[in-house]
Amino acid sequence: MLCVRSALLTARLGAAAALSLIIALGSVPGTAAAAPTRITPAHLDTSLLQAAASNPSATVRVIITRDRGGDAEGAVNHNGGRVIGKLQLANATVAEVPASRLHELALQPGVARVSVDAPVTLQADPLSTCCADLQTVYPLAVDAASQWDSSRHLRGTGIGVAVIDSGITPSNPDFRGANLNQHSRIAAFINEISHSELSGIDDNGHGTFVSGIIGGRGWSAPGVASGSYIGIAPDANLISLKVSDSTGKAYVSDVIAAIEWATQHREQYNIRVINLSLVSNTSNLYLFDMLDAAVELAWLQGIVVVVAAGNAGPNAPITAPANDPFVITVGATDDKGTPSTADDTLASFSSYGTSFDGVSKPDLVAPGRHIVSTLSSPASPLALAFPSRIVANGHYIQLSGTSAAAPVVSGVVAQVLQARPNLNPGQVKWLLTHTSQAVAGPGTGAGYPRVGAAVNYSAPIGTTNTHRLPNLYLLAAYATKTGVAWNSVAWNDVAWNDVAWNDVAWNDVAWNDVAWNDVAWNDVAWLPTD
Repeated sequence: MLCVRSALLTARLGAAAALSLIIALGSVPGTAAAAPTRITPAHLDTSLLQAAASNPSATVRVIITRDRGGDAEGAVNHNGGRVIGKLQLANATVAEVPASRLHELALQPGVARVSVDAPVTLQADPLSTCCADLQTVYPLAVDAASQWDSSRHLRGTGIGVAVIDSGITPSNPDFRGANLNQHSRIAAFINEISHSELSGIDDNGHGTFVSGIIGGRGWSAPGVASGSYIGIAPDANLISLKVSDSTGKAYVSDVIAAIEWATQHREQYNIRVINLSLVSNTSNLYLFDMLDAAVELAWLQGIVVVVAAGNAGPNAPITAPANDPFVITVGATDDKGTPSTADDTLASFSSYGTSFDGVSKPDLVAPGRHIVSTLSSPASPLALAFPSRIVANGHYIQLSGTSAAAPVVSGVVAQVLQARPNLNPGQVKWLLTHTSQAVAGPGTGAGYPRVGAAVNYSAPIGTTNTHRLPNLYLLAAYATKTGVAWNSVAWNDVAWNDVAWNDVAWNDVAWNDVAWNDVAWNDVAWLPTD
């Protein structure tokens, strides 16, 4: 049996034997469960119960997990709601419903659970008063620049990095290839807000900033010397998966849909990395969180998922997807604008701590303070919010946050995978954390990843996936499909295209045993400005 080491997890969910019983019951086809006769947090999130009581005239956005054969769409329509979309994950339905009808919706036949479609927040600059004009030296801190012209020419060439964010501005010359006449390295524009492939273009600025750190090529602009600002993997291909609107507002369901798209098209675009410079506003056990299930789905299909830790400072709640033990969670340092790393310290805003599951985060850190990167437009909401940060004659912007640190590591992963393409995500994480350079102080994880040390490492490479219990949505779905005992699955070998979410009887999962954490529904901050 896989071992769950967290005492907190044991206290919340009971002994491991009890946990295995829950999964076994939830994954046996044909097991019938009695329909609930009263509303509990197992069937309707506590936050939704509160929303229904406090403001019954409101409309709330929810994710509905239906039982096998259930008609979630019909239940939504019957209760005056509107279906927004479908998620392959858990065969769930996304909808907007009147708060006054949440009780009726949860009690509809075939509805296993109604959960809040929580907002997620792009991790923006928390230092609105800083104005230091420092030279960007972050490629030196992680040993990326020295590899651009090494014998291997490690520039992320051929590696696809999916940027799940506010989109990317395609007209920026920094996203062109080896010369300005070469076509853009943005391989696809996908808009997951409207579930259309018409446009993933950035109308906020955050995604363009993040993408420049991953793969900006530093082409000259009027009044800017060529090569002044170069991203970590300047030849990587970028896939723009737009999930937020112009204000930075997004939903968990859109992020999940974007992750699903990336996994489904990973071979077409050679997507080996997903960058998530965002956090959700809910704290939960990773075992039962749908966003955590989605990032693990990508991870176990061969995509390295890199996540921002958050900008809430020390001992802050580590929320999904940063709380997941499989992903690479990245905190931010202040590189002081100097090439030397000896004076680098953890940035004051960088979140660190222990998740509800007892997992220490972040895993790594990277420079994330006063970082200069690509500007989508001087008229973009991000530029208008921080006009004093626009530099280099209006072509770049200087910002801070773990949003900037995560793409540094995503670029490092692209470089490493160019050199060692056969590594799986667990091996990549193990390699980066075992060849890293320590950074003094708490909250720095294993420290800075080092590209040269990782690609030249000659000893046997381990994996971080060993002894990790995957998310229970994945366990239930895989066990149902294959009949393989959930505690003996070789997770690195799982072919996730064979998982059929329709075959899982979700009503049989013992949701009452889950300690669901409340969402501060009325306190959601869509875009932090401090």
